[in-house]
Amino acid sequence: MGRIRIIAGEFKGRRLAVPEGRRVRPTAERVREALFSILGERVIGARVLDAYAGTGALGLEALSRGAHEVVFVESDRAAVRRLREHLETLGAVDRCSVHEAEAVSWLKAPCGAEIFDLILADPPYAGGEGQRLAGPAAARRLAPGGWLVLEREAARAPVEAGGEILPLFRTARYGGTCLDFYRLPGS
Repeated sequence: MGRIRIIAGEFKGRRLAVPEGRRVRPTAERVREALFSILGERVIGARVLDAYAGTGALGLEALSRGAHEVVFVESDRAAVRRLREHLETLGAVDRCSVHEAEAVSWLKAPCGAEIFDLILADPPYAGGEGQRLAGPAAARRLAPGGWLVLEREAARAPVEAGGEILPLFRTARYGGTCLDFYRLPGS
């Protein structure tokens, strides 16, 4: 078993076990640290979606840093089970929900249609998942002025998220990883 460490906030320093293997690829600690440094106070009080949650590293970090609520969406059954265990361990079940589903299908589903201030997505690098997620699928679930942060391999070009619908605001590169920040126009 590998481990992820929560970097800052309420759960700072907590280490949580994650399954080893290629099915789940946690966002590197240094990339998470940079991501939340860029987001800063936008996380505090936010409703956050961790799409392609995997280990839950992004959503758990957001929760630790003051997010009001985090929704995790992950299709891998073992990862979902482990994520639920993490929430129990941290005593954070009442501030989170976990859905075992494919992220894009979940975003497009009419039931619930929750709105988020921040969507964090670390989809599989291969297969075009980032392209399917960005644009209308994510934009319809973002609050005005909300952010989508999409992780990708640095060797790949940023996803076209629909230009005016969800314009690319910023890209940050950390070694072989890029974070693309898209912002829905609004307040």
